[in-house]
Amino acid sequence: MIVAVDSGTTSTRVWVLEHGEVKASSGGRGGARDVARTKDRSELLGRVRGLADDALANAESSWEAVEAIVAFGMITSELGLEEVPHLEAPVSFSMLAEAMLERRYGDALPAPVHLVPGVRSGGEELELADFMRGEETEVAGLLALGENEPPFLYISTGSHTKFVGVDSEGQIDWSLTTLSGELLLALHRETILADLIDLEAPLTDLAMLEDGSRFVERAGLTRALFAARLLNRVRGVSPAVCSDFLHGAIAGADLLSLRRAAEARGGFPDRVAIGGKGSLRDAYRHLLERHPGVAELRAFDVPLGALGAWNLFTTVREAAHAGTPQEGS
Repeated sequence: MIVAVDSGTTSTRVWVLEHGEVKASSGGRGGARDVARTKDRSELLGRVRGLADDALANAESSWEAVEAIVAFGMITSELGLEEVPHLEAPVSFSMLAEAMLERRYGDALPAPVHLVPGVRSGGEELELADFMRGEETEVAGLLALGENEPPFLYISTGSHTKFVGVDSEGQIDWSLTTLSGELLLALHRETILADLIDLEAPLTDLAMLEDGSRFVERAGLTRALFAARLLNRVRGVSPAVCSDFLHGAIAGADLLSLRRAAEARGGFPDRVAIGGKGSLRDAYRHLLERHPGVAELRAFDVPLGALGAWNLFTTVREAAHAGTPQEGS
């Protein structure tokens, strides 16, 4: 049995897995942003411990049954428990497993902790440079499922959106990051558009979603944001429909960036997998289903990061038991 921990910028999620199956989970607010503010890693340790205790209780288990903790995401950054250097793309499953660092945190976390490194790509050229922490473990989970044959594009949605290119060998080859989730939240909390953005409601007017995406191509993102207010105040369009327009504008702006990034790397991938949840994920999915270059698109609602953590750890464990170098997966 293992405990998988995905601790990001603002939230932390914990799963209990046994024989590759998720038995229970728990989650809550808190992550790297708190360490940046308080400079206190003990608070992060306590938060992880509390969520893990809850998940183990939900699984009707205890720490005595836990072989290891596998932690990924911002918890392996300079604002986490310990900074683990990024690996340079291209990165295979076996490289990722081999590069995990094992640490112990005494009574705070009563099991060995395996920290998964992130992946960096693009070199020094700013337009292509990128890095990730957490999504590499989701890709490991996706590859373990075996439902997407490489090469493919993986999209992970959250406070940041990550577009990850996986090459024909199943290696993470490149990535592209946007701040779309944080932008939507900031617009909702801090701007005049607050009442025109619903972060929870499902998309309803897909034609307006597509209009938002097309508007960005014609006029740019910041003009599209104000256009939502014009729709509401001048044309009487409802807030719910304006929200769909804004989701389309933000997703459309991301896909413009993705298209340029993909062209710089040989072309747009024809197979796409989408993880995460929420209306922004649904916006990407709807727009990509209409993209002429996409032949296959699959959405995954399973916890890919937890599955990736299990498979990375079991790869290391089996190699240690065999006493031989790890083989690629």
